[in-house]
Amino acid sequence: MPTFVFMKQALLFLFFFCALHAAAQERKYYDWEWKPCDPSRARFVSLTEKTDSGWLRKDFYLSNKQLQMKGLYADSACTIPDGWFRYYYANGNWSAAGRYVNDKKEGLWLSYHINGMMSDSVFYESGKPLYHMGWHKNGYASDSSVYDAAGAGVHIYWYDNGVPSAAGRTYKGKLNGRWQYFHKNGKPASVEGYDNEKQLNRTYYNEEGVPLTDTTSHDRPATFKGGNTKWKSFLENRLEFPQGVRLVNTDMITVVIEATIDEEGNVTDVMVTVPFNPLFDDEAVKLMQRSPKWMPAISHNRRVKHIIRQAIFFGQQPE
Repeated sequence: MPTFVFMKQALLFLFFFCALHAAAQERKYYDWEWKPCDPSRARFVSLTEKTDSGWLRKDFYLSNKQLQMKGLYADSACTIPDGWFRYYYANGNWSAAGRYVNDKKEGLWLSYHINGMMSDSVFYESGKPLYHMGWHKNGYASDSSVYDAAGAGVHIYWYDNGVPSAAGRTYKGKLNGRWQYFHKNGKPASVEGYDNEKQLNRTYYNEEGVPLTDTTSHDRPATFKGGNTKWKSFLENRLEFPQGVRLVNTDMITVVIEATIDEEGNVTDVMVTVPFNPLFDDEAVKLMQRSPKWMPAISHNRRVKHIIRQAIFFGQQPE
């Protein structure tokens, strides 16, 4: 079996960026956590140049030379977005697109799932959302919100089977009035009253719609059975280092994965958000897919989906 040797990604593609973006005035490197770093540890590179329209910044995934973001800023430090922006997944598909005006979102912003299906459509005016519509990966509506000039909003949420999940009102981003929450079978889960985000009362129901005497909140994120210690042990014991591969200039690399824990605790929709190389990326995805069931997230007395972000560390054994 041949041995594949991988050097640091920034060094592998340094010539590519030097040749393609010779006019760039500034180049910065970032690690997998988007923290500034030297080129030897970089997973992303940012190239910024002055244009007639402002400072154009392009962020790239170093592993495959694909764009991660392209946008215009009003300042050379790229702290004031002012113009059109495009964001991309590692597979090249659009992640989001829209326009800023002096650091505030303006007009229509669109977001997409990694499979190309639209996930969100939001219309902004001076940074404030006026209406919002969202969709699940399967095309079913996920949520809808409408706001008035005073900041009051009406919100409806749905599960990916079309059943309502929640409905209620907000004022300037805070819960107000009566909110209803539903189990995925359509039965009521909770009815709650709010005043400026302060909860005044609530009634819980079981999955058959019968009121519960115990209204103790058990809200929690999705949790691996046995907790973080068991999850860390699973990752370490089940991770397989790609055969026939040897790393050069480093003994450890990181691939970042995003996954959804569904209402039954299954790990679904696994995708790579910070790639390194297909051999490592594929193994990281397979590792997540081998995960046992989790305890699903609980919110307002019903099970809900929960997105997790996990860094997978590949350590090379010394020869």
